[in-house]
Amino acid sequence: MNVRLAVASDIGWIAELSKSRLFTAKWSREALTAEFARPDSLFLAVDDAAVRGYALARLFEDEARLVDMASAEDGKGCGRALFEALRAAARDRKCRRITLDVSAANARALAFYEKAGAKVVGRRKKFYNDGYDALLMDRNLA
Repeated sequence: MNVRLAVASDIGWIAELSKSRLFTAKWSREALTAEFARPDSLFLAVDDAAVRGYALARLFEDEARLVDMASAEDGKGCGRALFEALRAAARDRKCRRITLDVSAANARALAFYEKAGAKVVGRRKKFYNDGYDALLMDRNLA
């Protein structure tokens, strides 16, 4: 599986993927273009003749904040490949941890991140528009 830095021509694929999956941020092309241009963004894509997944993180001091991640298919290893590539890229940029939020309603993602070594460290009550809590998670990189 080829995980690489996203390029501008990936934005259309990523916007469509973001809109088609549950629990994603539903990014518009304009918002993705703005994220792509940010100097503090780390934007990865899984490429298999077309974009099959993406991960978007923002870097701040020694933290990589996972903002959004999705793959076109569940259970095919795309998410694992993306998260591992994110870990490696964050370490290369001197980050000590990855932080993220997961909807308490998203049991599949919660299990995925726990299996990847992330731990729940907090909760934001009724954080999402659907009324569900956000579970705050950290994954140390040291």
